[in-house]
Amino acid sequence: MKSARLIFLMMSMVYMLEAVGQEIKFGNPLTIPLRLSGTFGELRSDHFHTGIDIKTNQQEGYPVIAVEDGYVARIAVSPYGYGKAIYINHSNGYTSVYGHLQKMNGTIATYLHRKHYEKQKFQLDISLQPFEIKVKKGDTIAWSGNSGSSGGPHLHFEIREVSSQAAVNPLQFGISVKDWIRPTISLLKVYPDGFGSLVNGSPQPIKVNLSGWGPYYRLRNRDTLFIAGDAWFGIKTYDLLNDEPNHNGVRSVALFIDSIPVFNIEFNRLYFDKGRYINALCDYSEIVLHNHWIIQTRKAPQSHLENIYQTLVNNGSYTFLPDSIYHLKYVVSDHYGNESILRFIVKGKQKIYAPLRPFSSSHTQFSGDREASYDTLDFSFWAPIGAFYDTVNFSYKRLTSGPAFFSDFHRIHTPTTPIHSSVKISIRPDRLPSRLQNKAIIVKVNQGNKPSAFISRWDGNSLTASTRSFGTYAVLADTLPPLIKNLNFKNGQNIKYLPRLNIKISDDLSGIDSYVGDINGKWILLEYDAKNNLLTYFPDEMLAQGENILHIRVTDNVGNFSEATYNLIY
Repeated sequence: MKSARLIFLMMSMVYMLEAVGQEIKFGNPLTIPLRLSGTFGELRSDHFHTGIDIKTNQQEGYPVIAVEDGYVARIAVSPYGYGKAIYINHSNGYTSVYGHLQKMNGTIATYLHRKHYEKQKFQLDISLQPFEIKVKKGDTIAWSGNSGSSGGPHLHFEIREVSSQAAVNPLQFGISVKDWIRPTISLLKVYPDGFGSLVNGSPQPIKVNLSGWGPYYRLRNRDTLFIAGDAWFGIKTYDLLNDEPNHNGVRSVALFIDSIPVFNIEFNRLYFDKGRYINALCDYSEIVLHNHWIIQTRKAPQSHLENIYQTLVNNGSYTFLPDSIYHLKYVVSDHYGNESILRFIVKGKQKIYAPLRPFSSSHTQFSGDREASYDTLDFSFWAPIGAFYDTVNFSYKRLTSGPAFFSDFHRIHTPTTPIHSSVKISIRPDRLPSRLQNKAIIVKVNQGNKPSAFISRWDGNSLTASTRSFGTYAVLADTLPPLIKNLNFKNGQNIKYLPRLNIKISDDLSGIDSYVGDINGKWILLEYDAKNNLLTYFPDEMLAQGENILHIRVTDNVGNFSEATYNLIY
């Protein structure tokens, strides 16, 4: 019996040693020292950051390196999002992703150029077979850039599980940066929950400034909060890396009440179809009004971020009994285990039941677990199941608009309430001339009456659009065609020694729908940088020796178009 147990223990030790020996590590994706401007799980607009952003000294053109042997499984090119991106599958079960690239290298570049011309499209998303393009660790696969929705030159790098395509933290695979700075906890917010609940005597949420630095934080100018009934909490927190000014994301946030864990979230694995639920995790009104990212303990009824919750007691809202004393502790950790702690005391108070205000008949209550609709004579609103994270006391108001608009303003609820799934709005223009019917478009109007257009279609006598934000909407007409302007060349110029041709395109309202270019009647690849309204042509085999005719046509979202023709010498 003893010998069998000994054999079992020895086999277990061998297995553990083999597992340690097989720990997965990836190489660095750049040849320069790694400095980060963004970390995994960072809180971003409508999504969690699913990788790391690596600085490239505010320049483009650094070699991008395959971090392990594998094959190119996907190549994506878009004016938005990741821009030009490469996805490499590895035999260890992971995919490495390289985004915002300037251009591809070698076999990948040749393959992609051919696909552009085969499909006569700039925007592509191509899946490849394992035998098509293989790479070795250390190969230069591309050059760093600023493509897509990038806010400046950098490399966006991800590690995903091949099987699920869930994103995991690249920093757990041997890719390291210098970080021994603890997270910062800069604000506490406390939310009374339910009728009669109060925080420091108020039925409204309160913000509490904090003092401290390094490992320990406390409430500024006090140590105790007075809570009657139920409440939940939220904190604003971020992490700093050595020698870097960027406010980065933390790895975990935990709350303890009298040493009992009641809330703990960890950003270890992120699913792309769950990213927008960040607007339920965080206080959305604080994001809209103050750009404060406050992580809340309360889990909204229609939030489906289950995988980040390690601990969640009573759905994140806690009861404080009268005359009882509670010791609360937040623990915030970064990706390298540096911790900061916020401690404070809560003293329970008796609930005070103020007289209820009568419910306003101008509000309609919507629940996130069912469809919702609201209709007037010239306006309608429809939301699918799951559009709202919580119950919404929906409000609507019709307002007089200006002379440029072909409908009144329709103020739909409040912009500080998040929408998860697209909702549909319909507006019947009451003063639109028939000659402008095919130019009409729904717009969202900000406080300065500046419009943002939405793709619209006619449904009977009403114009319909989809949106993911509340606000004020109306109808305008877009009658002006897009603009086309050559930037670095002139009509009749010899372009033989120009590395690229840059053409600016823009539209004043409905936005660019499509563009196409040809040389001597044959389609050419024009790369579109949407954030800079820029088309770029890199001279290629489509140019003939001598005279060439470049033709460009740009169409907006209501069918207005412009054309430009240039005679070029090559």
